[in-house]
Amino acid sequence: MTLPERRTGMIDRDLATQPFWQLGPQSLRKRIQRRDLFGAIAKAQGAPLAEPELDSLSWIIDEWYQQGSPVHGRIRFTWYALGCDLYAGGRASWSPSGRHRELMKEAIDHLHEVVVTLRSINVNDGDTQRTLRSKVHILETVVDHDVVGSFRDELDNAEDDADERERVRKKHAPGLGGLRADSVEVTIAPWLVRQLLTGTVVLDWRTQRKLGGAAKRLWYQLSALAADYEPTPFPDVVALTFVLDEDFYAAMHLQADRERDNRSALAAAARRIVAADDSYRSIEVLRADGGGYVLRAMRSLTAQPGGAAPTVLERLPAREVDGQLQLRP
Repeated sequence: MTLPERRTGMIDRDLATQPFWQLGPQSLRKRIQRRDLFGAIAKAQGAPLAEPELDSLSWIIDEWYQQGSPVHGRIRFTWYALGCDLYAGGRASWSPSGRHRELMKEAIDHLHEVVVTLRSINVNDGDTQRTLRSKVHILETVVDHDVVGSFRDELDNAEDDADERERVRKKHAPGLGGLRADSVEVTIAPWLVRQLLTGTVVLDWRTQRKLGGAAKRLWYQLSALAADYEPTPFPDVVALTFVLDEDFYAAMHLQADRERDNRSALAAAARRIVAADDSYRSIEVLRADGGGYVLRAMRSLTAQPGGAAPTVLERLPAREVDGQLQLRP
């Protein structure tokens, strides 16, 4: 079975800029506390949030949008569909293995288990005060139809034994018929649904899958802050500048002992982004006039990677009909 190629991923702007994502080769931690680029302390505890979790969440939010942005936040999809977009890499006649399914299940379990602390906001009513703290889950519920996983695992174990593979297919056929279209069901937390309806960061899926580690983390940050870019002398080019300090390196999950090593790793990540995403004219680490270093990204307003949608989807124009949001073009 061949599925349509996924063109975009989506992410909430606030989640995309949080410093608790752990992208890179370092050991993962179940509890992490860091200062974000705006000076607030962000926490995540209960499960690590690494690259599989970030990619899976981007996929789930885009799938939620494709399924009509249901206000209850609940969507159904198959492990096959998620696995093809995460791991197939455009290969035809490819199917997720038992190991792939294990990785996907773990990522989604982590998105359900983790408790994220958002500072200075009440997620229930949107009130903002410095003294507020909101502890939230990302996925509210996860319902997995394990018969599908059992079938795939047994099929993988059969390997090249044609008779055994046929026996496995016959054994699971009655249960699989009704589950192929809804082998897993997740509910996006209500606070996150409300956030998504006020604006969503749209990402080019191919570019997202090309990048990894600090390059992917930086690319998410640059994409989420699209509204903060400033004009330049060039008509179609805007720029965004960050002061490089310990908090910035930590937010990018760069943790070398020496600042120059972190700076070098960041510059390498920037080069990978420019090579993968045509919308960036340059991303450079530069010496600041007053000392220290800055990161400066120059981005074209007209070039889009792979013909993707605009980076930021503004508030969704919609009307509620039977619990569904009917999106206008």
